[in-house]
Amino acid sequence: MKQILLMFLPLLLSATPLEVIIDNALAFHPSLEAIQARLYAEDYQISSTRNFANPEIAFAINDIQFEDITDRSLEPMQTTSVILKQKFPSFGKRDAATARSRARKQVTALSLEESKVKLVERIKMTSYGIWEVDEELKVIGEYIEVTRQNIELNTAYSATRTSSHMGIMSAELTLSQLKIKKSRYESMRKMLYAKLSYLAAQEILSVEVDLQVQAPKELELYTQKLANNRGYGAKSAEVQLAQSDIKVQDLSGNVDPFVQVGYFHRQSYNDYVNVGFGMALPIYGTESDNTEAARKMALSKASESQDYLQRLRGELGGLYAQLEDAYAIYRIIHDESMPQIEHMFELTSASVKSGQDLFVYIDLLKQKLALDEQLIKATVRFNMTEASLDAMTGETR
Repeated sequence: MKQILLMFLPLLLSATPLEVIIDNALAFHPSLEAIQARLYAEDYQISSTRNFANPEIAFAINDIQFEDITDRSLEPMQTTSVILKQKFPSFGKRDAATARSRARKQVTALSLEESKVKLVERIKMTSYGIWEVDEELKVIGEYIEVTRQNIELNTAYSATRTSSHMGIMSAELTLSQLKIKKSRYESMRKMLYAKLSYLAAQEILSVEVDLQVQAPKELELYTQKLANNRGYGAKSAEVQLAQSDIKVQDLSGNVDPFVQVGYFHRQSYNDYVNVGFGMALPIYGTESDNTEAARKMALSKASESQDYLQRLRGELGGLYAQLEDAYAIYRIIHDESMPQIEHMFELTSASVKSGQDLFVYIDLLKQKLALDEQLIKATVRFNMTEASLDAMTGETR
């Protein structure tokens, strides 16, 4: 048993790939299952639109004589009856109701797809945030170690050199600030993993993310796929639902006839059957008012859909500008600033080891730490913006 546990221990401790987390969340997240349950309910609603209205049945005893309420043979009008009434929908009403229910189901289905896209985006954002924290902790850990080494290296010179002593004090203050920052990031890391575990619908202890920065795709590629936006699809489906409701309300002005059949039993006389026919009289204009209200609602939904698309186009342009900005900053830091600061470290390395210029070295260390943090943030910002653009174009991977 111990050997089996040891064999599977590396798998239990290994990081979970981001793709696996996304697949699990899409399959098992409770928020998506709730919408899926509503979809199943819509199927029953569609089925019910094919049914007639429930028939009505009534039992009646009329002409009860107070002289003897148990005697049902006193005169011909004393009857015991059973009456059955059935309404029949006028032509096209059931088809219109079915079309409306199907349109409503389409709205629900597209809202499910929109929720999936948003869930994937949140998982990516949280995972990228964890990557950022881990990279920051890695950099801070390296600088803490370097700072400690240089403090120890220059402690021997502090007794005779005031400048070296001042440099050590400055380095110790820097070390304290690094420790504070490390503690803050460790706390943030715990919160991010708690959030990711909820989004993934399972406990996540470690996530495998590899963030790269490459030249952005052309804006035109995102613009062409903007029609795949799930939110816009849901808005368009709401327009179709409103259009189908117009048809239902328009047909509501057509009267639904009903047939009524009654069987009447008489104690001392012949039984008889009564057949009736009737309909509602739509004389108050309620149906026409409802139809006009449905038309106005359809116009409103159409305007909302167009406004949503225009807003998406504006947001797309803004996000793409952020993507280009993050890429430009990354290239400046990676290609220009980092090589320069590395060269400056090489120039001061020898003097620091000989007990000189520790203060200058610490200042360079702060500058490099700032550049490393900017490089990490530029990388995360680029990938988060790219994730938002993917979500805007309906991507779930």
